[in-house]
Amino acid sequence: MSFYITDDNIGHLDHTVMTSESDSYNTTRLSLYQALVQEIAGLHADKRGVGIPDLQSNGKTWVIARSRMEVYYYGSWKDEIEVETWPQDPIGLNCPRIVRAKDKNSNRPLFFANTKWAIIDTIKGRPLRPKEVTDALMVPSKELQIDATLPNNLELIESSNVFIKEYVPTIHFLDTDLNHHVNNLSYINWILESLPEEFMDQFKPSLIDVRWIRQTFRKDKLIVTIFAKDSNELSKQKPELYFKIERIKEDGSREDVFDAITEWKSRNSF
Repeated sequence: MSFYITDDNIGHLDHTVMTSESDSYNTTRLSLYQALVQEIAGLHADKRGVGIPDLQSNGKTWVIARSRMEVYYYGSWKDEIEVETWPQDPIGLNCPRIVRAKDKNSNRPLFFANTKWAIIDTIKGRPLRPKEVTDALMVPSKELQIDATLPNNLELIESSNVFIKEYVPTIHFLDTDLNHHVNNLSYINWILESLPEEFMDQFKPSLIDVRWIRQTFRKDKLIVTIFAKDSNELSKQKPELYFKIERIKEDGSREDVFDAITEWKSRNSF
């Protein structure tokens, strides 16, 4: 894995798919694409002196708040992937970052991700104005930036009220990260684990749009709920599924910590 930044401040990461990053059909796992988004964002910030260790020494840290990824193609073991990223001008308290990837040999597009990050005061747990950090990141010129506006999915999620299934994940030590909370990738793995195996044998996500609403920790009790608009959604040709992860509080009440909108296609259509 090699990383470098070009003169126009676009970060590039080369990665060769390992066997552990492919599923039982020798198809690249979604978790690899999500991990590459996290890795290249971290490397780019670190090279500019505003990575998580740098910020933590000043009582701050990075957290991801939103990610919308469109998947065009899933590769396989030994494929060479080229990922590129660049930060964009802040939108309020959010720091948008674009990440996209292609097959290095064929130039075939693999995925496009529009992500929103925030700088958090680790003592107060509140977001901070990002100008100082985005100045350090050296945001590219406006000519190189794209529209990073994301749709408001709340109404879509709330209108999808047909219950499909519940799943109770177990938070393990390896789910925690540099911020000492559950890493964002674990939430995505949990929603995939919540689905029936026969469904996962047939489908892979073509779109995944997620929000990390609240931090969670090792001793938390969580529950994943799958919703849809129709009770037969899992048997459709292009299913659309909605997920919510809640924390079960000591008094038995629940609070939202994560939600996701997903669209799926048959494995052989990628």
